[in-house]
Amino acid sequence: MKEQLRQAKQYFKSEAAYKKLFSAFRKKYESLGRIGGTVPIRDFSDTELEEIGKFFGLLGDQLRKKGTISLRAFEEQFQYTRFSSVTLKEVLDDYFGEKLISKKEQQQEKEAQRQKFFQNLKSQFPNLAFWLDYIVEQRREVRWIWQIADNDSKYFVKLAASLDKAISNLPKEAERLPLFSQRITSDPHAFDLQTDLGRMFIHVLTVHDTEQEVPTTTEEINLLLQQYHIYRDDLLNFVTCANLLAKTEDGVHPVWEAAIQSNTVQIVPLRELIKIISVYPANGNVVWVVENSGVCATLLDYKRDVPIVCTNGQFTLATLMLLDFLVDGGNELYYAGDLDPEGLGMAGRLLERYEGAVRLWHMDVEAYQKSKPVTELSAERLEKLNSIQNDRLVEIANEMRRIGKAGYQEALVDLMVADITNGVL
Repeated sequence: MKEQLRQAKQYFKSEAAYKKLFSAFRKKYESLGRIGGTVPIRDFSDTELEEIGKFFGLLGDQLRKKGTISLRAFEEQFQYTRFSSVTLKEVLDDYFGEKLISKKEQQQEKEAQRQKFFQNLKSQFPNLAFWLDYIVEQRREVRWIWQIADNDSKYFVKLAASLDKAISNLPKEAERLPLFSQRITSDPHAFDLQTDLGRMFIHVLTVHDTEQEVPTTTEEINLLLQQYHIYRDDLLNFVTCANLLAKTEDGVHPVWEAAIQSNTVQIVPLRELIKIISVYPANGNVVWVVENSGVCATLLDYKRDVPIVCTNGQFTLATLMLLDFLVDGGNELYYAGDLDPEGLGMAGRLLERYEGAVRLWHMDVEAYQKSKPVTELSAERLEKLNSIQNDRLVEIANEMRRIGKAGYQEALVDLMVADITNGVL
């Protein structure tokens, strides 16, 4: 049989037409997992069909009229040739130099290799075992991680080694991300969030904290890293405030105290907030929180000693740390943001984060109407209103959806000035 198989391979390799035919046979076998079915011949040239036709004892035109070639018929034709003792499967295996298996078998084999690969990783990097187990169990949620492993297993092992070292050497006190990265990998940019390693590190930390959901926004990522004493930027990450006092382990912070005495607005970077243990209003227990710097400045023009925080748009980690201090100290926040989908989303996050400690300030249907909305909202921005679930925001979200326009807090600044100057709460 070996001699016949050798002769069959030699014969079919000698004619180019069989390269195309056997490639089609291979695909059919991999699809079915057996010798069966047919392959179309519409893409074969007349010359190729003439050559293949000789095997069947047919002219090329006769073969073309059939439209297809049956794998079973091709195998049966062997009994009329000197290859009568071999099967088509044996010929195909020998022709391609490997044992052909079905796609199902290929998938099963690939899966077995994957399982073995991850088991080996768990043995090699035991501190990362919790995460590797999660990847195997929650495969649909982490397809992007599987793709990295499938594309280049050696590269994935290298990433896993860095992650294992990182999770085993998390900082005990504040450390900047580039310096943490340098300490772990000797590359200050290795854990940058746009890299594979950076994205995977965020995922490892998320899985490590079983109550977390995978963060998708800059704010959420910064908060996650903060839980592990890692900070991405402690200078450009800042919050603007006025008429607030802060304490450190040594007592009232002298800079904050001096700012009160001189009616100075502070721009406080995250770097300085890390040293603080508490923050509180210089007077009363109410802090006014506004989104826009122009509104904040105007309110301070009318009442220089008003305790106020300006978020300057989306919340930074510094902003949230400051608000955390204020709420932890039993103070009440009055929040005013823009009357657009993004503004409502920010208000919703504050209401959720500081449940019971936040009052909305001119962020209702009446305020929206008074702002005289004129800026058209795109369909994409209106879509964001679907995520507004808080009962205190649903009504204004529905009105905004109906009107289809954005309002801004600058239009309500006179009302806000009256509130803080008259002490209306």
